[in-house]
Amino acid sequence: MQKKNDINALTKECIVTALLRLMQTKNYESISITDITNLAGVSRMAYYRNYKSKDEILIKHLIDMEKILLTEVGGEKAETFRGAIGYVSGFFQENAEVIQAVYDAGLSHLLTKMLEERVYSYFPVAATAKEGRYAVHYYVGAILSVFKLWFDNGMVESVDEISDIIYNLINNESALKYIVMPMSDLTKAK
Repeated sequence: MQKKNDINALTKECIVTALLRLMQTKNYESISITDITNLAGVSRMAYYRNYKSKDEILIKHLIDMEKILLTEVGGEKAETFRGAIGYVSGFFQENAEVIQAVYDAGLSHLLTKMLEERVYSYFPVAATAKEGRYAVHYYVGAILSVFKLWFDNGMVESVDEISDIIYNLINNESALKYIVMPMSDLTKAK
């Protein structure tokens, strides 16, 4: 049984690697299952035994990477909101290539869903109130937008720096100090 699991894991790894390599040279939409299986060196049957679509390859890979990360940190949940942001920042940095491929393929909605599920697992009470669900969607959108900018700028900031930036923007509403409110300016002028 272990040998079969090892072969299946190798097959999945070959498929993921093939898709990521193809995405470096081809438009995501133009990549065919045949392209993936040929480069991966696996049969179509092996492909369909593991995946239903190209989208699923990327998302399942991220989920698998998240499971490994959780195992490495002892499966512990973050004890604070800042800790949760740090966890997500580290995950994004560790999986930058796959996440960038997801963005490049126009599949960021899949990242949104994945992050929303992670937030609900950390803070299950958020799912019980209408305002809580809206808050989760609001903050996930904001966090993913910051991560996208971080990616686009070459991830110059460390995980701790980007986590602190996100935490401070959310926790202290300090983002508002960077926004010029036209009505405030008009009121001050009078």
